[in-house]
Amino acid sequence: MSEQEKVQPEERAPRGLYERLKSEDDRWEMWAKIGVAMLVLQTVAFAVAYMRLGNISLYTHAVMIPMLGVLTLPISFWGLLRALFRPPIFRRSRTVGFVALVIVGLVGNQPMVTAPVSTGDWTADQEYKLPFDGEWVTLAGGDKRKTNYHATTSAHRWGYDFAPVIDGSRYRSDGKALEDHHCYGTPVRTPVGGTVIQAMGGEPDFQPGEFDPNNILGNHLVIRVGEGEYLFMAHLKQRSLTVASGDEVEAGQKVAECGNSGRTTTPHLHIHLQNTRAFPISESLPLRFSDYLADGEPVELGMPVGSPDFEEVNGQIVENQQPWPELNVEDD
Repeated sequence: MSEQEKVQPEERAPRGLYERLKSEDDRWEMWAKIGVAMLVLQTVAFAVAYMRLGNISLYTHAVMIPMLGVLTLPISFWGLLRALFRPPIFRRSRTVGFVALVIVGLVGNQPMVTAPVSTGDWTADQEYKLPFDGEWVTLAGGDKRKTNYHATTSAHRWGYDFAPVIDGSRYRSDGKALEDHHCYGTPVRTPVGGTVIQAMGGEPDFQPGEFDPNNILGNHLVIRVGEGEYLFMAHLKQRSLTVASGDEVEAGQKVAECGNSGRTTTPHLHIHLQNTRAFPISESLPLRFSDYLADGEPVELGMPVGSPDFEEVNGQIVENQQPWPELNVEDD
């Protein structure tokens, strides 16, 4: 063999769509590197979120972490194709890459921790009363994630869901019709005075078990109570609003009726406070009600506690200690 032939590189057959790699050839593929980098980035994002730095932490938790979760889908598909067409599937680098993507996707797409907000020490300057008449069950509410599924979302951190109960039930018959539910068409009152800055009342009500996937709040009101203090009341009945944007409202005034509009499967009233009018990129404010009964016991100031199961009547049964003045009651 000539000297020229010795230094000539060995020719290799062109690589096709399918190629079995040597088991010892554990190269780090680009998709696996991206998966590990996403896990590192998500860890840093959580650290920033839990610093509670206001808008920086808010956008990190509400936008960046979920976006990373969504991006795991195409990256995982890319890695799966590589594993199928370049076996063996089980290689150390690939295992690390897939585990990283599973963690990022699970944490980013399935909220599992209480939303870190910077408003936990906020207190209201005025009293908030329960926005309804009679006894209602707290479907979701309180400071703990166990009894308030809203707690994983920044804007809803201290949100509530309420529905009236009669003889221990939320509805008549089997509850399959809107009219069976005691909540449907029941008056909704403002818990505090303020200025209506947003009013939507034309969205349809859905039958129990159905919902609008494109509209979270449905028919709703946003009331500016004060500087950096905005009250949201949602899932109201279609064409039941008695106020419009720009109207001044007083505590106890009937402003709408309970409905089943937006992203909800059963009629109920949703209510929460935010520090801006923007939704859902905002921080919730702790909403505490004054002078109410919880399971028959008087509460001077507190947070009604909900149920671990939204559909069950296991949360606190609450009502105002003093009914709303008849002056504010409108004929239905």
